[in-house]
Amino acid sequence: MAGYYPILKGRKAEFRALDHIADELVPHILPIFDVPPSDQGPIKAASAFSQRAQESIPRDMAIAVDVRHLPEPTTGIRRPLQDIADDLHRWGIPALPVAHLHDTPAQLADVRDAAAPYGGVIRLPADHTEPDAAETGARLSHVLSATELHPEDCILILDVAEVSSDRDLTSAEPLVRKHLAWARRHPWKTVVVAAGAMPANISHVPAHTATPLRRRDFDLWKRLQEHDIQFADYGITCPRMSSGARGPAPNIRYTHHDAWWAYRGTRDGNGNIGIYDICKALVSADHWPAAGRHLSWGDEQIVLRAAGHAGTGVATDWIAWGTSHHLAYVTAQLGLTTTA
Repeated sequence: MAGYYPILKGRKAEFRALDHIADELVPHILPIFDVPPSDQGPIKAASAFSQRAQESIPRDMAIAVDVRHLPEPTTGIRRPLQDIADDLHRWGIPALPVAHLHDTPAQLADVRDAAAPYGGVIRLPADHTEPDAAETGARLSHVLSATELHPEDCILILDVAEVSSDRDLTSAEPLVRKHLAWARRHPWKTVVVAAGAMPANISHVPAHTATPLRRRDFDLWKRLQEHDIQFADYGITCPRMSSGARGPAPNIRYTHHDAWWAYRGTRDGNGNIGIYDICKALVSADHWPAAGRHLSWGDEQIVLRAAGHAGTGVATDWIAWGTSHHLAYVTAQLGLTTTA
């Protein structure tokens, strides 16, 4: 069974990182994908996601699929989650649909149809209020009945979303403990606490200086470890679904211990050439791992740029490298592998 459940945006960068993941990591990671919306509508968004998944998901890796950011189709009979589930099943990719307590009857029917082979994921917000045991229990019973799922078939995700400050972290802990107390009423397949602490962008980070950004999502999980829960974060991006900055200055977000080390260059008329200096600084820093380029595909790409032996890449590449490193590092940090 997996021990790390990163919540990733279903975009090119994250898929590229998974495309190059080491075989030894595959059984330990179950990515939960938030399918990004498209200006062309939910069916086109689903098709684009399926195609990227087919091209990138490693053999024998299971994934979970959440279409909560997609609007409901207004025409035709096709449904985004159904399309994705059908595509991935045909290609042999195990996919677990994600359900929410406030899903519509049509959305729950989609989850029911998609969940038959592998089970499902129940994703509950745990970020603002204490759980109302009676109301939550009633809604959960409705969801389980409509999807024909049983708790023992389901991964429960308690999603704290953003913990962007110490205040957020302090307020989140007692709320999550109360949600965990409620969760123990059911025999879940596994219980996962998810949170994200990366800012929406790192434009506030000083240029040409390695700046640590605290991984409060990891801090929260460590505080709750006695509950025998699994860990989920949002990789190296913010929990919010955003379009992303257009043409950001060269930057890398690099995971080490309890922080991400943020490196940011500047726009000086030389395109993305600043990524070379960033990579040179990173490979000579104290937080560069002993395994070096062998830790992950992303680390290998950073070494190549530090030596000036490959192109600068663009923002998608920089996120892919950082995500690749993050997945390998966190899997080892959780004691699931010895790679780091």
